[in-house]
Amino acid sequence: MSYIGAANIISPLGDTVAKNFEAMHKGESSLKVHSEVSFAPLNVPVGVMTDIMHRDGLTKLESLAVQTCQQSMSQIKEMTGKWLLIFCTTKGDIDRLATGLSKEVRPQHVAEVVAQHLSVPLDVEVVSNACISGLLGVVMAHDYVETETYDHVLVLGGDVFSEFTCKGFESFMALSDEACKPFDAHRTGLSLGEAVVSAVVSRQSTLFAGQPKRVLGGATANDANHISGPSRTGEGLYRAIQKACKQSGVMPEEIDAVSAHGTATRYNDDMESIAFHRSGLANKPVQSMKGYFGHTLGAAGLLELVVSMHAMDVGVMLKSLGCEEPGTTEKINVVLDHTEMAIDMLLKTTSGFGGCNAAAIIQKM
Repeated sequence: MSYIGAANIISPLGDTVAKNFEAMHKGESSLKVHSEVSFAPLNVPVGVMTDIMHRDGLTKLESLAVQTCQQSMSQIKEMTGKWLLIFCTTKGDIDRLATGLSKEVRPQHVAEVVAQHLSVPLDVEVVSNACISGLLGVVMAHDYVETETYDHVLVLGGDVFSEFTCKGFESFMALSDEACKPFDAHRTGLSLGEAVVSAVVSRQSTLFAGQPKRVLGGATANDANHISGPSRTGEGLYRAIQKACKQSGVMPEEIDAVSAHGTATRYNDDMESIAFHRSGLANKPVQSMKGYFGHTLGAAGLLELVVSMHAMDVGVMLKSLGCEEPGTTEKINVVLDHTEMAIDMLLKTTSGFGGCNAAAIIQKM
């Protein structure tokens, strides 16, 4: 068992976990048309931070990453022990390719810059495994502290809205021309967003100034189906969920709620519904947060896990913003209105290009 806490989020909805959750509870979304972003698709809503003050010499991503990590570390009681920083991203500072700065474009460079701005010495590692990167970072951190490879791991998830990723999803014809509608019968595609988020995983619950959550277990699986298309049987996600439950010693019926990936593409949401049905989770409250933030890529899994941790504290399952008429291959219990409920044990899932899938189970202390 490990513990996760000391979390922070910076997104268009706010620069703390509490501010983001409050905005979400009010039904606010970061998805808007940004005509000032030259490469943004015309009249397509995206979730972008446009008023960021860059630190001297740092890019937007580096500035935000340093800020959120410093906020997380301020919630730690002591800095002793062996530390690791895991930076989870899909593309890092990919737009630096246009400047010819080949060394600085590496995600490793962003991680090293962040490490230099923190007051504790730590090793650095990068996780870049499509859209499961953020949650995979937590799974890896859990394994590292369980095996005593490291005492504490600072997990950082971050991707910013870039021309590279925007054009990539445009080429797939995967972008919706309206704010995305996860799990809705009339969903037409995803919306892109950006965020940075951080949290600390440790085997010491006393490390945290606040009350952490238990990480009971986590796992990954690959369905080896297609470079961009999900498995039609949900096999990879199903296996990841089964492995996470086995590692955690948890039966599906013990899980109170599911924070799903829910991108609002036709095939992804259908795949998830099949995997949840096969896993015995079809009746559990299921929610996607993409309607609030858009798809934040490498940050998504960690972002949505951190919001879920706050939801466990306040006892509210937020609605799946954008979903009005659920419609997936298998019927699942999509949360359509904010619901007050006890959430003691939560399953977080993510899926991504290349057939990758991840699942983790956290428990309220």
